[in-house]
Amino acid sequence: MFDGHFGHAAVSETTVTQAVLAAAREHAERGSGRPALVDPHRELDYGRFAASVPAAATGLRRLGVRTGDVAAIHVTGVCDHALAVHAVAAAGAVPAPLPATAEVPELAAMMTECGARFLLTGAATAAEALAATERSYVRQVFAFGNVPGATPFARLVEAGAPPVAPDPGPGPIAPADPLRDLALRLCDPPEGITHAERLADLYRLGGTAGLGVDDVLACHPGDCSTPAWTGLVDLCLLHGATLVAVPEPGLPELLAAIGRHRATTAVVTPAKLRALAFGHAEIPVGDVRLLVTGRPDPDVLAACRARRGWIVVSIG
Repeated sequence: MFDGHFGHAAVSETTVTQAVLAAAREHAERGSGRPALVDPHRELDYGRFAASVPAAATGLRRLGVRTGDVAAIHVTGVCDHALAVHAVAAAGAVPAPLPATAEVPELAAMMTECGARFLLTGAATAAEALAATERSYVRQVFAFGNVPGATPFARLVEAGAPPVAPDPGPGPIAPADPLRDLALRLCDPPEGITHAERLADLYRLGGTAGLGVDDVLACHPGDCSTPAWTGLVDLCLLHGATLVAVPEPGLPELLAAIGRHRATTAVVTPAKLRALAFGHAEIPVGDVRLLVTGRPDPDVLAACRARRGWIVVSIG
């Protein structure tokens, strides 16, 4: 979890995916035209996200995915990450995000430990992920892009689209208490996170980050933990903000993304915050809110306030 302290659930009697999809549909209906998620070479708007997730979930069920199955997710981009996590959850399965930089032996061990039965990967990660499946229980592979031997994610969406698809049969059985069901299965370190825990964390993180429909959040996914990264993605989708994924871990790349996309909020590590506070680099736009992972040193926070006048908030 983010820091071990939970708030109250933001939405009761629902799953994270149901809440995110409902919010995405509302944002799409407003017709703002702003993207929801931005990768270096790809953007995903709210309308496409809200339409693709349930269609892909239907396609997954048609191809044999069942309630409670675990899906290993090994992708790099934020668009692929969000589509994979929520399509899997909407199909009644449990997403298990794997570190994008993990080596084959580590990936195979995590797939086996979490009991993954199918895999969602991308062109950039497919070589390692497919090699790892040979040492795991994974028997089905779905991929973003053209990956030999894998079913394209786009075909899942087409297969599940109502105008062309036959009746897929019964959907996932609704649990008696959906909040107690697993929303994520983490592998490094191993941990299961329920929908109730994720909703509580989203409520707390929402109060900390203060994101709204006009905000743009810039973040490198490697600068925060898997649950924090997944939470930030969902928080933006819930509140109508735009999340810009910074592809490289360096501070110059983050600053360039802030300037290019006119970000209002950015995620930094304590090391990046120190470099900003005492270095010569300048944030290219004014009034940027900084969300710092971990616990920054008091002298860094003092310098941010006194020398720079920045708003810095810790997200644990």
